[in-house]
Amino acid sequence: MKSQYLSKSNIKNWVKKVLIFSVLYFLLSIVYTFFSTEELRGRFPLFVKLFYYQKEWGNTTEIYAIEAPKQGFVYSSPRFIEENKVIEFPAVVEPTKEIQLHQKQTGRVRKIYVEEGSIVREGQVLLEIDDELFRLEGERLRLSLEIAGSQVAIALEKWKQAEKQIEVKLREIDKKTEWIGLAEKEWNFSRNVTEKKTILWKQGFISLSELEKLKQEEESKETQYKNLLRDRDNLLSGVNLDLGQEGLSFEDKLKNWREKNTSLERSEYELSLSQQKIIKNQIKANGELLAETKLRSPKSGKILKIQIKEGELVNQTPVMILMEKGELSVGFQIGESDLIHFSPGKSVLFLFSDESMPPINGKVDRVGGFLDPRSHSIGIKVRLDPKQSKVLPGMFGLVQVKLPETKEKILISKRSLRGDESSGFYVNVKQGERVEKRFIQFKPYLFNEIEVLSGLSSLDQVESSVSL
Repeated sequence: MKSQYLSKSNIKNWVKKVLIFSVLYFLLSIVYTFFSTEELRGRFPLFVKLFYYQKEWGNTTEIYAIEAPKQGFVYSSPRFIEENKVIEFPAVVEPTKEIQLHQKQTGRVRKIYVEEGSIVREGQVLLEIDDELFRLEGERLRLSLEIAGSQVAIALEKWKQAEKQIEVKLREIDKKTEWIGLAEKEWNFSRNVTEKKTILWKQGFISLSELEKLKQEEESKETQYKNLLRDRDNLLSGVNLDLGQEGLSFEDKLKNWREKNTSLERSEYELSLSQQKIIKNQIKANGELLAETKLRSPKSGKILKIQIKEGELVNQTPVMILMEKGELSVGFQIGESDLIHFSPGKSVLFLFSDESMPPINGKVDRVGGFLDPRSHSIGIKVRLDPKQSKVLPGMFGLVQVKLPETKEKILISKRSLRGDESSGFYVNVKQGERVEKRFIQFKPYLFNEIEVLSGLSSLDQVESSVSL
């Protein structure tokens, strides 16, 4: 009895397990049939045999990696074209002309007026440092200029007053000179008369008393003449002529006296005038320093990088990097044997590593002037078409250069490509009544086509699209 009970219990357990397994298999088959993707079914054909029931349940998708081709897909031969051979070189986008901007004055950055990527014009203000010290210095110099102007006016007035005093003394001297001339004539006349009267006295024609009277008049005239000479010389007695020599005439004395009597006032005026000019030059220099607190763009272009922040202290390092005119180039190295294919002005094609970006044309701008002895490579610079606005410095890509030789290329549609980078890329190829998975090597060609490097032949029929 006990053995019969155990056998019935085992049967029930097995029945339960079979039912559970059947339900799970049914559910898994439904999920795999209706929700599995074409790529998943192509990678795991064993699951297709076990869980996929397309005919029974009418699923619209189709497995053709191991089965015969279905009528819903179109197979066509690859496209063959003959093109010039190309050589490719990895290249990096860089500015055609890069300008490092330095701030001439030292100070803390007050304001930055641009951002990285901003388009600027020549002369536009890019940043400004704190200019308070320069403004205060300018105010001080302006006050000093006003004081210097007053000093110039005072010194000029003193000089004019000294000249007026000279004119007054000159008039006095001139008057004294006239009097001296008259006194000298009278004295000479009196002396001649006395000499003649002396002869007449000796002959007894006049008396001694009359002769004595004439001599007294002569002495009086002589005394008057000498007094006038002494008075005229006294006008110069207050000034140290420092002539350095004796025996000068009165005219020379007068000239030296005129020059020396106003030399001090003239020197004071010239000194104050020089001081005024110095302050004006200092104001001009301070204005230039004040203008240099604002960094202006030397050329029109695009700001690539800002290497300072507001509030930081400016030193001798570049504060910004400017790409002149926004022009871009690509730089790369070529081998010694490839040098014959490059010359200035030669057209090339640049392909971005990002396939979503269209290729861009360019022309060789510069060929390096020396060969690197270590790598035996030469630097090439290609200027790109400026119409592309999404190109940024630092982007990678390939430069293609066409050669005179031609070769055949196998092209297929991008929609024919299956797989991924981890498991490999392949296409579905029709062989008679079968469809097999063919792994290929390829590279981008145009927007919707790829160039097959290996894995296909001209006789293969490649799945291209779903028929309508």
